[in-house]
Amino acid sequence: MEAILECCCGLDVHKDKIEACILTDAKGGACRETFGSISTELDRLCQWLNKHKCRHIAMESTGVYWQAIYERIEDQCPEREQLLVVNARHMRNLPGRKTDVKDAEWIAQLLQHGLLSNSFIPERDVRGMRELSRIRRSAIRERATQVNRLEKFLQRHGFKLSSVVSDIVGASGMRLLRTLAKEGTLSLGVVRYCCNAHLKHTSEEIYAAITGKLETVERECLSMMLDWLDQLDKRIEKIGLLLLSTFGPYAAQVSIATSLPGISQDSAMEILAEISPSPMEAFSNGPRLCSWAGLVPRNDESAGAIKSRRILPGNPYVKTILVQCAWAAVKTRNSEFNRWFWSRQGRIGRKKAIIAVARKLLLRLYTLLARGEFYSPPAVAE
Repeated sequence: MEAILECCCGLDVHKDKIEACILTDAKGGACRETFGSISTELDRLCQWLNKHKCRHIAMESTGVYWQAIYERIEDQCPEREQLLVVNARHMRNLPGRKTDVKDAEWIAQLLQHGLLSNSFIPERDVRGMRELSRIRRSAIRERATQVNRLEKFLQRHGFKLSSVVSDIVGASGMRLLRTLAKEGTLSLGVVRYCCNAHLKHTSEEIYAAITGKLETVERECLSMMLDWLDQLDKRIEKIGLLLLSTFGPYAAQVSIATSLPGISQDSAMEILAEISPSPMEAFSNGPRLCSWAGLVPRNDESAGAIKSRRILPGNPYVKTILVQCAWAAVKTRNSEFNRWFWSRQGRIGRKKAIIAVARKLLLRLYTLLARGEFYSPPAVAE
């Protein structure tokens, strides 16, 4: 097989070390070096690449360890022509030797012969948005965990607040819980003072459901859980404001995304942080973007028999967000997604139908972003 590149480098990335191999010609001339993963070692790696005038570099996408190396090479190797982050699964499917000792050299040889394809790496500002978005989503999950823990605590001590209040951490619920953590018990007068008038149940019914007493240690536990929730709420709000400010230059793209049924402003920012505000630059068409997101069935067929049609792994973050948006879209009255879902979910199943709606949302979003247009619902034939 003919080599395409004269000089290229393969990086095998680990947590604490980096194995590097530069191939200088098609005959197999190789220069190998081992670097650490701390900042000074990364600087030495960049100097080593510049010294050998290596402009074509490829590394394996190992967890999150590649990200710091990628950004350092971006900054300190300005003459580079190609910087690839390649999928380990793709390399394993290519026949050849694959051992820990030869990893870096094998990556370099695959790059030299043009057998590697680059993973989707957005611009640096979009990567910052993605980081904020994922931290915010992690904080939201942590808050949901704390709310569940609070509910179990109340049930364990005989307080049936969730049976009479729809949201135990809402305005009325938090006032009741704060008073309970302070006093250890609640009176009917306190319940009437803490509860809003629009609650479904009366004050007497709420009082009957939360009659009980907490001891000193239990009150301290409840107080700590409530403080924890307050801290998480403040953290989520702070991250949300910061994320909103970073999306300032992309306000038009956010508005286009929110014009679709089921996509709120927060969801739009999370989706665009994953696929970038201009996905058409990295993906030639919508189906390729859907394949990257993992919203298409795998092609597993042999001898005319279909073995599996499970969806691909894809990007778990954007897939989760789009499925949530799809559930909101199918509950939007008179929308095309609502009509499509309810006309097919009985035949193909709810799970398959909602994945199909999520794919439709992503395809429509790709088209709208490419054209710079807002969503316009199709006309319904009467």
